[in-house]
Amino acid sequence: SFKMMYSMAYPAPVLSVALSADDTRLAVGMASGVFSLRRRAVSAKEQALAAPAQRARLGTHAHFTRGAAYKGGDDDLRIEQRRKRSLADYDQFLRKFEHSRALDAVLANNRTGLTVVSLLQELVHRDGLAGALAGRDELGLDTIVRFVVKFIDHPRYTSVLIKVAETLLDIYGDLLHQSGRIAELLVRLRAKVRTELRLQQDLTMVIGSMDMLMAACKVSHAAAVPAIDAAATEKPSIQT
Repeated sequence: SFKMMYSMAYPAPVLSVALSADDTRLAVGMASGVFSLRRRAVSAKEQALAAPAQRARLGTHAHFTRGAAYKGGDDDLRIEQRRKRSLADYDQFLRKFEHSRALDAVLANNRTGLTVVSLLQELVHRDGLAGALAGRDELGLDTIVRFVVKFIDHPRYTSVLIKVAETLLDIYGDLLHQSGRIAELLVRLRAKVRTELRLQQDLTMVIGSMDMLMAACKVSHAAAVPAIDAAATEKPSIQT
């Protein structure tokens, strides 16, 4: 607006005005030949901001950290810095193509079945499943076989774990009988697979029976519709 905020009175008409670069001094020349110089008081905060900072040399630590202590003004918009989430231990091993250590890491910390199966699926895509399973002792095989036995009948994991079981049998087929613990786990795996196969066969028979019932209902309905239409169009006869 055009509202006057500040004013200064001078004893004669003003001919020229000059303001210093730091806005602290005002020079006024008047028609009477009088020269006026006024100086504005500067606060300590303004002096600290106006003081020239010592320039750090290029390539030094001070050069790369300059401005780190600046906190910003009260009306500045501050954006919080979010730290990136670090990779899990098994992801770090995958990045280094250490497939066997990645499999050990994901099985060692009681992670969810989805996480373990996702890593196994990644190993299959990388053609690294056989390398990750090879060269293991009885303890290393025990953890993997127990996981396969536990989740082999899970619908989302079956396809991947079947591939894992086949790879284990191809690598250690001639040596599995030497460990009583692994042999017991394999017996449990065989029993679980047989139970699942019987369940699938029973479900297939149920689906076949339901298909036959649905087909018979359709045939009966198709034969009944013409008879109903004929009965509806037939004219009743009057006997005298």
